[in-house]
Formats: sequence, C-alpha cells, structure tokens
Amino acid sequence: MAADLACLDDVAAGAAPVLRLYRWSPPALSLGRFQPETDVDVDACRGLGVEVVRRPTGGRALLHGGDLTYAVAMLRPPGAAGHVDALYGMLAAGLVAGLAELGVAAAIGGDRGPAGPVCFAAAQGADLRVGDRKLCGSAQVQRGAVVLQHGSVLLDRLPFDELDLLAPPAGDPAHDAREETRARLRAKSVTLTELGAPTDPGTVASALVTGFARTLDVEFDCTVRPGEGAQG
Repeated sequence: MAADLACLDDVAAGAAPVLRLYRWSPPALSLGRFQPETDVDVDACRGLGVEVVRRPTGGRALLHGGDLTYAVAMLRPPGAAGHVDALYGMLAAGLVAGLAELGVAAAIGGDRGPAGPVCFAAAQGADLRVGDRKLCGSAQVQRGAVVLQHGSVLLDRLPFDELDLLAPPAGDPAHDAREETRARLRAKSVTLTELGAPTDPGTVASALVTGFARTLDVEFDCTVRPGEGAQG
C-alpha cells in the first residue's frame, strides 16, 4: 500500500504513469479506507500469520495472498473522462482485455447496495465478474489531478478466508450458520483456478500488461524488482 501511494506521489511530481503488479507474502488483510478496525479479529489474524493493513482507497476487507494485485497511478484526463465512473470504465476495459488474453470473458459487475464487511461478497462499481461471480475487485482514490486505482484478481483460494479473520457479528452465529455464510460468499466469487485459466503470476501479469497497453494505447517499459512483482 505504501508503494502504491509512492507511485501516486511520483506521478503528481511529474513522473510517467505507472502500472504495478505484485503479490503478497505473508498473507495480509487489507481494510478499506473508511472500514472500522473493529471489524477485525486481531487474535485470529495473529494466529494465522496474517498482517492487517489499511488501503488508501475505499471498499471492504480483502484477503491477499491468493491474488495478483494491480495498481495504476496516472494523471486524470480532463473533463468528463476524468470523472470517477469514466476512469473506472477505462481501466476496467484494460483488465477485461487482459483477462481475455487468458481465455476469460469478464464483464463489469453491477450490484448495488451494501456488501457487508467482505469485499468479494458483491461485484460493485467497476468490479469484474464472470457470469454472476466476482473475479476482480477495484477501488480508487483521487488527489487533485492524480488518480490511484488498485485491485485484486483472484488466482486461487487460501486455506482460510475473510470470515476467519473478521470479528463475528453481535450474537456470534452458530458454526453451521457461519459455514452457510461462507458457502454463500464463495458462491459469489470465482478464481482463475476454478475457471481453468492460467494462474502463474508472471503469465497473468503479462496478460494484464498487454490488455492495458492495447486499451490505453500505451507502451510500457517493464522491469521486475525482486520481492515486488512486475512493475512497468
């Protein structure tokens, strides 16, 4: 998250736009900018070796470790093209084109209303879905003339999920009820593994770079930094 913000600051200072692609080790639970910390079961996170971080963007809790995360920092286009929804649509088109390189037909999600404390409980805004199941969640923050958008493409599932890391609601439901909730949440999301698509992080990153390059009509100067994933 700090590296994403550094990219935002660099672009604000005059640097070229950045597309950053990376993975997480150890796993981490990121909270949306306005999500209360009381949503987190701190002891459960500690017991599972999961770090808790705060995103500069909105949205709800998201478990990282089985995903590929992307971040785009760029100047906002002038006029209507720089509005939040227009930017979401433009960057979503790059993601859709990249996933198509992997044989995945994704579309922009359109659920409305609260999604609860878990990000992948619903596909909202410019999140991407395959059929009725969410594959990629995205969030955005704008600072003056600069925008940062980042999100996660699910590659595979970890042995645990967000429900294992969040504090139970008041009147902790019975185990069976929580498992029913877990089943419903999993039914609303999908991974590249479950779609039978390539899941090698390098392959997925290359596909996303291609999708963004074609959609935005740009040429990336790609480098790989050890421990940071692919960055262009």
